[in-house]
Amino acid sequence: MPITLDDRDITELTCDAYNDDPTRVRRVAMQMPPDDAFDAATNLLRAIADPVRVRILFALTHESLCVCELSVLLDMSMPSVSHHLKILTASGILKVRKEGKFACYHIRHEHLDGTLGALLDDLTRRKRGGVQ
Repeated sequence: MPITLDDRDITELTCDAYNDDPTRVRRVAMQMPPDDAFDAATNLLRAIADPVRVRILFALTHESLCVCELSVLLDMSMPSVSHHLKILTASGILKVRKEGKFACYHIRHEHLDGTLGALLDDLTRRKRGGVQ
């Protein structure tokens, strides 16, 4: 069975416009992840696409914190912080661990690799004055 991309045979993909290598599109198509990978990436990016949530992620890379601690740190109401934590938790970026009568939030370690890790590392360097 031929490799397919949206029910098209990848081995047949070429560009009809004049260029020196009409098979470039085929080579890219063979590297394209499945649609569900793009959906997952979109959901992750949507979850962090808010300044408050990026601040929460930055804080949680340094220390596990509960809602009330994040509320004090961010100078926001606890319901507001909880709303943002719910979005981050639902996206799979955060996990919650019960510590006594409090729930502490942690970043799932696998999300510190790649793009999220690079973003948070860049924020840390900027805070320390290493990047302008």
